[in-house]
Amino acid sequence: MAKGAATTQTITPNQAGENTIQVWGYDAAAHSSLTGYYSFLVKGAEKPSGHWHLDNSGVDSTSATQHPLTLGGSSVYTALARSGAGALKLNGTSDYAATSSAVLDTSKSFAVSAWVRPGDVSRSQTVLSQKGTNLSGYALHFSASAGKWAFSKYASDAVGAATVRSYSTAQPVANVWTHLAGVYSAADQTIQLFVNGVPQGQPVTSTYAWNASGPMQFGRFHSSGSYVENLNGSLDEVHVWSRAVTDTEIAHDAWLEDEDISDGTAGDPVPALVAKWDATDMANATGTTVKDTSGFGRNLTLNGAALTQFSTGDPDIGEEVTTTQTMTLNGTSAYATATGPVVDDSGSFTATAWVTLDPAKLADTSKSYAVQVFGQSGTSRSSWGVWYEQPAGSAQGRWTFGRPDKDATGAVWTESKSTAFTTATLGVPVMVTVVHDAQAAADPDDTSKLGGLKLYVDSALMGDEAGVAYTAPWQGGGAFEIGRAKINGAAARYYPGKIDSVRIWAGATSTDTIANRRNTEQ
Repeated sequence: MAKGAATTQTITPNQAGENTIQVWGYDAAAHSSLTGYYSFLVKGAEKPSGHWHLDNSGVDSTSATQHPLTLGGSSVYTALARSGAGALKLNGTSDYAATSSAVLDTSKSFAVSAWVRPGDVSRSQTVLSQKGTNLSGYALHFSASAGKWAFSKYASDAVGAATVRSYSTAQPVANVWTHLAGVYSAADQTIQLFVNGVPQGQPVTSTYAWNASGPMQFGRFHSSGSYVENLNGSLDEVHVWSRAVTDTEIAHDAWLEDEDISDGTAGDPVPALVAKWDATDMANATGTTVKDTSGFGRNLTLNGAALTQFSTGDPDIGEEVTTTQTMTLNGTSAYATATGPVVDDSGSFTATAWVTLDPAKLADTSKSYAVQVFGQSGTSRSSWGVWYEQPAGSAQGRWTFGRPDKDATGAVWTESKSTAFTTATLGVPVMVTVVHDAQAAADPDDTSKLGGLKLYVDSALMGDEAGVAYTAPWQGGGAFEIGRAKINGAAARYYPGKIDSVRIWAGATSTDTIANRRNTEQ
């Protein structure tokens, strides 16, 4: 602007409550003025028009006009939920749930979101929609022709009407929890799909504005007087808003914040256990199989890894003899696998294990070592993994949580590393935990880029609370592997020692929860 000229700048507040603007100016000699501070209050955003926890009921928990669900077909609630006590499970043919009347005016701004766990991605399936006379007004869905998630809006209430779609940038993954959201802005005349809190490409222009005045549909789409594209899978934590919500709000919704103020965890992310393999559980770990006791049935197959039992206590002096079991790996060829993927690698997840390195296998300091505890395999390399790395010429090493930027040779790795440990002291159990927080603003130079990697050794977080910025997640489509990695298409980084109590959660986990878990289990 011209020197001495007045200017008007528009600033959009990014939070409810008190906001403060700092203002200063410069003279012709580039001398700064004193900083002025201006504080003002911003009214909180309008709450959702509908919120269905789906905890074994179709109750709408909003304080506004409520729209309870009625289940159709053979729909049931399942305990294998993303949050809370239950989720809605649909069979893909006749199952659905619906309100008795419209929840949204689809001619005006609105937003919808849901956690979905599709049982397959072989055909088109609808997550959420709202019925018109001949067509649905919108659809949050999987498009089989595109092979992607989509948020779609239709030109009119006529079969065959033109459609605009906002597509996901990556293909969806079956049998994992994914957060989807769609936003229609009547003011901007755009639609936008979000996956795991991240906008998918740029907003897509949509001038279509008509009101589908029928009931909201969970798991199916209305067309030509009948319903199609029934969802095979589970739904949880469904929200709708009678306004266009912001990117920040969608990211917050995908973080799935704990709302229970009674136990001291309010505000923490809510993770959901999706895999648990415990070699110490002798009832569920026998032979070459460790059963997955999370309920999702991804049993672990041992390939060279062995379940080893040992006893402590001397009966000759009156001590009770206790027999325990562990999974041991030889560091050269032993590993274990389960059907993957276990989580949506573009979303938040947590993984942990109790590990005991065999220092004798890393004693030759003329060599360098990298030995992997576990990770998700892709085609060329692991999509993510945690390993112990000791450079040549050193008797110290570091635990590392790393992710490459692509499933190809020449990938650039982003890593969160621990402080240095003397390898010879690591022949004792250590709890290693990794968190990919897909909603963390870990890049201080650009907080619009979300994603951070966090590494914990026992209860200690290595590095900053936001983690190491990682904004290029990709999905590994292979097996989940314990005791080895995939590098340039080949097996590598075989782990020497013991690995027990491997668990994986969909969602991030707070530092306090990780510390409490370690203190309880040690």
